Amino acid sequence: MWFNYRIFACLLGICAIAPLANSQPLRCADVSMLDELERGGAVYTSQNLAGDALRILQENGLNSIRLRLFHTPTERRDGLPDVLELARRGHDLNLKIILNLHYSDTWADPGTQQKPSAWSQLSESLLRDSVYAHTYQAIQALKEQGTPPIIVQTGNEITTGMLWNTGRVGGSFDVPVQWDKLAGLLSSAAKAVRDAGSALIMLHIDRGGDREGARWFFDNLESYALDYDLIGISYYPFWHGPLDQFSEVIRELESRYSKPVMLIETAYPWTLAWNDNTHNGVGLPEHVLPGYPATPDGQAAFIRRLWEHVSSGICYWAPEYIAAPNFGSPWENLALFDFKGEVLPGASALGASTPTQSEVPESPYALSLFPNPARIGESAVNIQLATPSCGIIEIYNQLGQRVRTQEALCQNSAILSVSGLPSGMYWVRTPEMQTLPLFLIP
Repeated sequence: MWFNYRIFACLLGICAIAPLANSQPLRCADVSMLDELERGGAVYTSQNLAGDALRILQENGLNSIRLRLFHTPTERRDGLPDVLELARRGHDLNLKIILNLHYSDTWADPGTQQKPSAWSQLSESLLRDSVYAHTYQAIQALKEQGTPPIIVQTGNEITTGMLWNTGRVGGSFDVPVQWDKLAGLLSSAAKAVRDAGSALIMLHIDRGGDREGARWFFDNLESYALDYDLIGISYYPFWHGPLDQFSEVIRELESRYSKPVMLIETAYPWTLAWNDNTHNGVGLPEHVLPGYPATPDGQAAFIRRLWEHVSSGICYWAPEYIAAPNFGSPWENLALFDFKGEVLPGASALGASTPTQSEVPESPYALSLFPNPARIGESAVNIQLATPSCGIIEIYNQLGQRVRTQEALCQNSAILSVSGLPSGMYWVRTPEMQTLPLFLIP
């Protein structure tokens, strides 16, 4: 099993291109609409005192923001000037920047990946050149104002490919020649990221509850040996299914492709009510998971639960997207601010990613490792298991060799202490055949 220790060490914040200070996961929010909402009259408060939404989120533990870039926006939204301004504001608060390139003039997702109108008639070769130039120029513009991105997404939710129909895959386009084209476009984007700076490259799909779909995408790209550093997935439970399916996807991707996986998009309702006349896409009782009611505390509990499955980071989508006097929102019941603009408990749940030893996973089949990564010589790695995880726990190295077995006691919370292993990446397997990656660093 191959794994790039240099890249992951950098992701953890222990090398020259470290995006994460002090080995902390990314606690992120996509705030791409913040400037529009402010112009529309949105007001954000903390303890009933008005303030900058970014600062309020940062005070609750946020350490990074994700910004969406369209090529030539069809509306006044998400062009390069908007990205630069929000990046500057984030940088002033010591927030790190994730750049999300859509390679379109408008929203790109699995349902549509429309080419920018300026590229609509280009040949495949010229399209690759344009992808390179657009990617390079965007990163350079951010660098020149002193706000370089730490991660660049080369496409948004590209499960069905990008720049349709040239790089389209899936359905009748699920043929080798189309995967060749998609790989060529992604290679051009990756080269631009490497040439422009030291950002990590993310491939982002939406299959947060679909293990087979996620495997289908990355298996088809495996033979191309694409240059990328981490995987991003979207997981919205009201669209993608229950938490156990999400957990399966995370474990599958990390173990099968030896890449860190970041939850790059998620959200959860704090109410099913509306605050304006704009239709909300989420608002039915069936959109809520059992045990996580559509309340402020239920939203926060859902976010805390996500941290049990993700170690690289979580990015909450549009926490600022409230209804404003001159700005309707279909998302106000999923934001991290209430109808009055007051910050919700979910913001601090997003910002508090490290579990304590007193916390026991709610699911009887949950597995959490902390601290993870662990520094050798500073602390042991405590493996916390929930009943009925009792029996032999196995630890494997990257070569698939079993290097440790330990007995887990049959009790509500079994704490196993692991020490004496050299630095590297390991896999911890429970008696129920669940696995999670374990990272030991010098």
